[in-house]
Amino acid sequence: MLVSVALAAAILAALAASGCGDSGGLSASAAQGGSGAGGAVATGSPSASGKVTGTPGPAPTPTRSPKATPAAGATTAGGSTGAPTGGGSPALRVVFVDVGQGDAAVLRSGSWTGLVDGGPAGSEGAIEVALAKLGVRRLDTLVISHLHADHTGGLPALVAEYRPRRAWVAGAVRGGLAAALRGAGTAVVQARRGLTKRFGTAKATVLAPGGLSGDANTDSIVLELDAAGRRVVFTGDSTGAGETAAGATLARGPPVDVLKVSHHGSRYSTTTGFLRGARPRTAVISVGRNSYGHPSSDAVKRLRAGGARVFSTRRSGSITLTVTAAGGLRWSYARSGAQITRGVSRGGLSSGASGGSSGGAAATSVAGAASSSASASGGTVVYVTNTGECYHQKGCRYLSSSRIAMKLSHAKADGYRPCSVCDPPR
Repeated sequence: MLVSVALAAAILAALAASGCGDSGGLSASAAQGGSGAGGAVATGSPSASGKVTGTPGPAPTPTRSPKATPAAGATTAGGSTGAPTGGGSPALRVVFVDVGQGDAAVLRSGSWTGLVDGGPAGSEGAIEVALAKLGVRRLDTLVISHLHADHTGGLPALVAEYRPRRAWVAGAVRGGLAAALRGAGTAVVQARRGLTKRFGTAKATVLAPGGLSGDANTDSIVLELDAAGRRVVFTGDSTGAGETAAGATLARGPPVDVLKVSHHGSRYSTTTGFLRGARPRTAVISVGRNSYGHPSSDAVKRLRAGGARVFSTRRSGSITLTVTAAGGLRWSYARSGAQITRGVSRGGLSSGASGGSSGGAAATSVAGAASSSASASGGTVVYVTNTGECYHQKGCRYLSSSRIAMKLSHAKADGYRPCSVCDPPR
C-alpha cells in the first residue's frame, strides 16, 4: 500500500513539475483512447466522398448529459428559441456559440445542417443548446478549421452524438477524434482552395489553404458561405500565407457582410492587407477570458478603422445571425448587443478585452511578456499537444499522446510556455 502511494505521488510530482497540463507519456494510450493511428482520410479531389479508410473502431463513449434542449421559455435578445418553421425559411442561420476561449458555429440552411469547429473540451453542452435551437438532429457537414484543442476539444462527443455525414479537414486527423469519425461513418475530405459545395441554399467555397505548410494556424480552412447575396466568412485561426491568399480572393468580390475574426482577435491575424481585401461590415470575435491578450487592441482598431461593427461572444454571449430569403440580416444576442470598441493593449490587462467586465482578476497579455530571443527564432519548429499548455522539443515524453508542429513564434503568440522537462528553444 505504501509503495502504491509513493508511486502515485511520484507521478503527480512529475506532472506538476512540467506545469503543462499534459497527460504525456505517463498514460498516453489512456489519454487518447486508442493507438492514435486513426488518421487515415480520403485525400483526393474536392469531390471526394469515400468514408474514412482503415479498420473501423468503436465511437468514443464519453460520460455526458442527455442531448441538450433550450430551457422552457428561454429567449435571446431579439430572437426566439426553436427550429425554423414553415414558409419563408431563412437562407441561412448561424449561431456563433459562446464556448469561452475557443470557436464553434452552428449552421442551418433549409434542411441542411452544419458545424464549424467544436470548441474546447467542456463546451459540448453549449454547442448542443445551439444545435437544438436550430432543430439539428444530425449533421450533414462538419468543418474542422484546424486541429488545435480550442477548436476540437468538444468534437469527439459531438461527432458520436450527431454523426456528421462528411467532415472537411486540412491535415491528418488522429487519436480520439479520428476514432469518433470512424465510428460515426463520416466521410473525411481534405479541403483545399477551390473546393465548393451547396450547403442547402448557400454556396460554400474553401478559400484556404492551397496546400499544407505544416503550421496548423497557417493551414486553417477559410470558408466562405454565399447565401441570398450575402457573404459570411469563417477563418479559423488563419494567419500568414493562408490569410493573405483568402484576402486576395475576397477582394475580387463585394464586401464581406459577416466575418468570423481569425484567432480570437490575435494581433498576428486580421492584418491590414487581409481587411483591405475582405472589407467586412460586421465582425464577430469568438473569445473568452484568457491570458493570451485576445482580442488585441491592434486587431480591434484595424477592424473598426475599416468601418466594421465588432462584437464578441465574451460580451454578447452566443450570437445568432439570420440571413432572410430576401437577403436581409437579423441579429440576436444571448446577453448584450453592444459593440466592443477596444481590445487588450500590448503588455496590458484583459479587463477591457470584451468591452465589458472581466468577471474577476484581469489576465496579462502574453505578447507583452514574450522573450526578447524570439526575434531570432521565428523559423524554429516546436511541438504542442491537444491538451497541454506548453511547447516542447521533438522527442519530449509529453508528446507521446499527441504532437502538433508549429513555429516557435506562433507557439509564443498562442500563449504556450516552454516545457521545463525538455527545455525547448526560447
